Amino acid sequence: MYKPLYLQVFLSSCNHAAFNGLRLTVLLYAAALGASPALLGLLAASNGLISAFMAVSMGRWIDRIGPRKPFMLASLMLAACSALVWAVEGMTVLFLICPLIGIFNSMFQIGSHQAIGRFGKPEDRTSNFTVHSLGISAATFVGPMVSGLTVDHLGALNSFLVLAVMSALPVLVLGSNLLIYPPQAKRVREASSEVKGSWALLRDIKLRRAYMVASLNNCIWSLVGFMIPLYGTQVGLSATRIGSLMAILATGTIVIRLFMPWLLRTVHRWPLVMGAQSMIAIGFIGMPFTEVYAWMGVFACSVGAGLGLSGPVATTLMYDASPPERVGEVVGMRMTIGNIGQTVLPLISGAVGAAFGVGPVFWTVATIIFADVYSHRDMLEAGVKRTS
Repeated sequence: MYKPLYLQVFLSSCNHAAFNGLRLTVLLYAAALGASPALLGLLAASNGLISAFMAVSMGRWIDRIGPRKPFMLASLMLAACSALVWAVEGMTVLFLICPLIGIFNSMFQIGSHQAIGRFGKPEDRTSNFTVHSLGISAATFVGPMVSGLTVDHLGALNSFLVLAVMSALPVLVLGSNLLIYPPQAKRVREASSEVKGSWALLRDIKLRRAYMVASLNNCIWSLVGFMIPLYGTQVGLSATRIGSLMAILATGTIVIRLFMPWLLRTVHRWPLVMGAQSMIAIGFIGMPFTEVYAWMGVFACSVGAGLGLSGPVATTLMYDASPPERVGEVVGMRMTIGNIGQTVLPLISGAVGAAFGVGPVFWTVATIIFADVYSHRDMLEAGVKRTS
């Protein structure tokens, strides 16, 4: 099962690298056109605007037909959106493509989580999601670096063209039938079972807790993809340096995930998640206090390490608590909750950043993260050391 797993991780990484590169290139191009922080916040928010209301339906659709066709559609549409900006210049086209790239990235990532969970045995899921998260971390490094370098050396419009090619790579693999997906788990039918609404899933306390952490994780990823470029632009960093800060953040996720097998053997999952969230909050607190590139890199690395640690653990907690026949729907539900946050937070952040500067935005998010850690404090009772 390892070769299909790694090939799927490669496809997911191509999509995620293109998406992260596109988000940064859109913001850098818009800033070059004279967009205000509030307008940049509106652009960033539009990534999740429509997908927030489509994610559950997409998850159900993927549950029914499998991930192959959604992967191909998402890849082609992401490439088309990139090429469209290259062909049609200006701010208007950015507002057209931002919701679309959000929709089709969500489609690809919902399918990826459903597909990764199929490989191997249930006990392999944490390690499989860790491998997947390493690929996503590498993509989070590659995408912004490609964006920053191509914007500085080729221009923003040519950067969109490069990212269009990257977006289309999964189509070549899937069109060649190189990847065969294992069958989905059999449907579990109970005597009193009728398919309940998606929001009813939140009645399960384990799933609800996992949703909270995973959705907050999603929101933070979106927010740092907006706030770091905004702050970097305000303090006068070049596109390459802004891209490298995002790459440093991704490096933090990669490094921490190399230690995850040892951490998972040593520490229970919830203490890991809570420690990871605290690292994110510390990075958010420190970032606005410095304009020194090296220190900005240190705080970006702290945020990246926290996101890198909490992401796969929260995903595993969510997958394990999901009904096996509704995994795509569960992931879609998480995307809905996360995308609502991804829509609201950049709008608020852009408006607050324009009025008061970025510092209050970073510190408010840090407060929210610490509040979430405090709300799960009872999970520390499991202890840090495993006794089994």
